[in-house]
Amino acid sequence: MILVADSGSTCTNWIVIENKTILLTFDTIGFNPYFTNSKEIKTELISKFPELINQNRIKEIFFYGAGCSSDKMNRIIYNGLYSFFQNSIIHVENDLLAAARALFQNESGIAVIIGTGANTCYYNGSEITKNISSLGFILGDEGGGDYLGKLFIQAYLNKELSSEIETKFNAEFNLSANDILHAVYKEPKPNRFLASFTKFIHTHSKNPVVTELITKSFNDLFTKHICKYKNYNNIKIRATGSIAFFFQDFFKNAAQKFNSKIDLIEKEPIQLLTKYHLNNSDN
Repeated sequence: MILVADSGSTCTNWIVIENKTILLTFDTIGFNPYFTNSKEIKTELISKFPELINQNRIKEIFFYGAGCSSDKMNRIIYNGLYSFFQNSIIHVENDLLAAARALFQNESGIAVIIGTGANTCYYNGSEITKNISSLGFILGDEGGGDYLGKLFIQAYLNKELSSEIETKFNAEFNLSANDILHAVYKEPKPNRFLASFTKFIHTHSKNPVVTELITKSFNDLFTKHICKYKNYNNIKIRATGSIAFFFQDFFKNAAQKFNSKIDLIEKEPIQLLTKYHLNNSDN
């Protein structure tokens, strides 16, 4: 029995596989090592792991996560998982490899994640050979929900939105400038806070100012990341993530502007990632 997990900063999708068959799926909060610790991981698993499955029967775990970019960060995830799955072989990889394996299987191309954050890589069909660093929500994450939320909140605080949008925003969120600044600079998980406004942004995406902000977010994704891959406009580009999915018209328009084409967009990679492991597992 194996367990496959794909974790963003907000949510983790889990699939239990046995004898090349999917037994069940479940979700937990996202386990990003920059924003969570090993103890929180164990607590969440105790709360959310399906009672129908004995965790001691899990032979191997393939965990792919946002923020799993170094041995130090991976160790936080590993320790949290091991405290709950003490009889399992545990592999901790970054979410880019999950996206690449899910989107391309054994083909090559540029894999893009656009969810709470954003990241890209070139995948040669078996491994990642190049990655333009995303730099996180403060210095980068262009295209991601946190970046889009940051652009919107900047416009809101700088009084650049129309009175109609500002009124609707105030009615829905009831946040003062001090509330926003406190959430960004003092509260945990500020990236999730900024990304939490994307549903509102999507609802009002036809407003000219909001349209401009969304367009800028995806244009910045191309200029800062995708365009830096050699011959990017002659390579298949595939994407996964909630922002890529719900804002796909804007994403595709940006691709067209930069003389490229999005080959595939999947909201969540877990099903295609499961397909990869079903084809590459003895369990």
